Amino acid sequence: MPAEKTELRGLCPTDLVQALDALAHTEGKDRNTYVNEVLHAHVTGKAHAAILLTRMLRDNAYLAEYERSAT
Repeated sequence: MPAEKTELRGLCPTDLVQALDALAHTEGKDRNTYVNEVLHAHVTGKAHAAILLTRMLRDNAYLAEYERSAT
């Protein structure tokens, strides 16, 4: 992950925060470290999916229609 850091804030449901704390604790991590790893994995997965979709739908009408509407 990049060394440059920016603050990320937002409200979360208490139950979700408690669950994140519990999951982080099971791995011996603090909440912030755990959430950063979860977000990194999520973004990496989404980026990978986007690359696969672009490659696999290269000549597909659905991708062509999206590219036309995006311009």
